[in-house]
Amino acid sequence: MKTIKRIVLTGGPCSGKTTFTSRARQVFAERGYRVIIDNESATDLITGGISPATMGMYEFQKYCVALQLKKEELCYKAAQEITGDKVLIFIDRGIFDDMAYVGEEAFREILKEFDLKLEDLNDRYDLVVHLVTAAKGKEEAYTYANNAARYESIDQARAMDDMALSSWESHPNRVIIGNENEFEVKMINAIQSVFQFLGYGTPVEKFNKYLIKVDVDVLTKIAQEANYSTSHIVQHYLNAENGYQRWIRSRTSNEITMYSYSEANYLQNNERIKVDKVLTEKQYKDYLRQVDPHLDGLDKTRYSFISNGLFFKLDVFSFDTSKGILAVDVPADGQEIEIPDYIEVIKNVTDDLSYKNYYLAEAQKF
Repeated sequence: MKTIKRIVLTGGPCSGKTTFTSRARQVFAERGYRVIIDNESATDLITGGISPATMGMYEFQKYCVALQLKKEELCYKAAQEITGDKVLIFIDRGIFDDMAYVGEEAFREILKEFDLKLEDLNDRYDLVVHLVTAAKGKEEAYTYANNAARYESIDQARAMDDMALSSWESHPNRVIIGNENEFEVKMINAIQSVFQFLGYGTPVEKFNKYLIKVDVDVLTKIAQEANYSTSHIVQHYLNAENGYQRWIRSRTSNEITMYSYSEANYLQNNERIKVDKVLTEKQYKDYLRQVDPHLDGLDKTRYSFISNGLFFKLDVFSFDTSKGILAVDVPADGQEIEIPDYIEVIKNVTDDLSYKNYYLAEAQKF
């Protein structure tokens, strides 16, 4: 039986929603889910030339609601028709977010035009993940760079975050992800909150890594493990200023190719901030013009599978197919990491910088 879950991402500007959706697409796809992303309707309208400045906030929110309803309808219809038993629809801001801009009374009037009642909206969404804006506690990370439609000051961002908190307070399944930890931990916690909602307890994106031997027999046995899938990944590093890393990635699985852009920099306290976003094919090709000529691209095949209740990822690189890097989720409950007995581990490389992607692109060897 097919299960479809609709998950709203909300929060003030510069909270990590774009990065979350980019990572969630990969994380959940590797674990057997079909993932659909419903991008923010307000941003679609503003970048297309329809904005509060041209018609006033009340009229603009009517357009937002109309577009949001249609997109949610299409996403759900697609979820019913695509192959796969498990589908996640991530919605960047839901209908309740529109209420924050006009107030409850005016918003009820808008909903009447669509034969909707405020009290019925909670049933549209299974989970709400509120990512707190960086303007609350991580002011040094607040940026306009990853959203062309963003214009809010830090004070305005805080106020909008408060409004979103208030607008969604009646939803029975809401989690709030704050800025108490580093940004990477914030993203891990956000993704983990979805896994917990789905009934999983194992933390994600905390991996131990091992250099292993690879041959045809190993790959054949991996293909027999649970939840097996493969993807082809090509990663290019771009020209960047000191202290920054920038890269683009194409990922092909089941004849579908997705593109992404990432950049990482360090704040004054040495905290690493990594931002991801999904690209169109045209945007990806445009970025190819900025590839760092001193770094070769990384070409690898990723094999994902579950064994002994643990999630594994094996990356086999084109520069040496006799070895690979095996990553395994670190269990939260203290469960012992049990690597399949047909895999021969050469060494643990979890904390070895020379086995990270950037340095492998530089060396083109293990």
